[in-house]
Amino acid sequence: MKRFFNEISEENQKLLLTYGLEIKVKSGTFLFYEGDYPDHVYLVRSGKVRLSKMTAEGREFSVHLKQRDELVGEVGLFNEMAISVSAEVIEDAVLVRFDRHTLEALFRENGEIAVAFMKWFARHTQSTQAKFRDLILCGKTGAFYSTLIRFSNSYGIQNDDGILINVQLTNQDIANYIGTTRESVNRMINDLKKTNIVSMREGHILLHDIQFLKDYLHCGDCPVEICTI
Repeated sequence: MKRFFNEISEENQKLLLTYGLEIKVKSGTFLFYEGDYPDHVYLVRSGKVRLSKMTAEGREFSVHLKQRDELVGEVGLFNEMAISVSAEVIEDAVLVRFDRHTLEALFRENGEIAVAFMKWFARHTQSTQAKFRDLILCGKTGAFYSTLIRFSNSYGIQNDDGILINVQLTNQDIANYIGTTRESVNRMINDLKKTNIVSMREGHILLHDIQFLKDYLHCGDCPVEICTI
């Protein structure tokens, strides 16, 4: 899986880190809120950060789950617009915090780091577009299947029984990613359990037949980086 930090050379990784401040952040901490004009961008070194936004009805809609080597708050670079999502640390994290203007200056001076950022940002944008395409065109069931596939690509561990999604997800968590109710997710996941497409293992989802989900969505041959959460 290609992510921003591991696409730059070791020399430039060390250089980039000298421009930031490493901080430890507890689960439940918000880095910024939707509508803010944040002054910082964060590089995830460990832990997880969830990006979400509120719908007009006041319901939380989860957009992304950022992990190691990914940036958080990068959409605020090179513009003066308010940020469109909130960022919450959901697993104790080690982050490198950069001043936005300092990072912009570094990108202007260092071509390799700037190109790595542009490549990662383009893939990230494509992934977001593909996710919303699935939500709009494939209905709730298709959106649910798409979300399971995306989690398996981002956090899946292959074993003899299938792919274990190495993130604990409640049915409400999944509902927040597809814009539906917990009851709807309960029904859809129980349907998959009955046909042995999925099962639960110590609070984690185990996908026994991911091809069933892909066939339902008529998945093409898009790069795995586009089909992430």
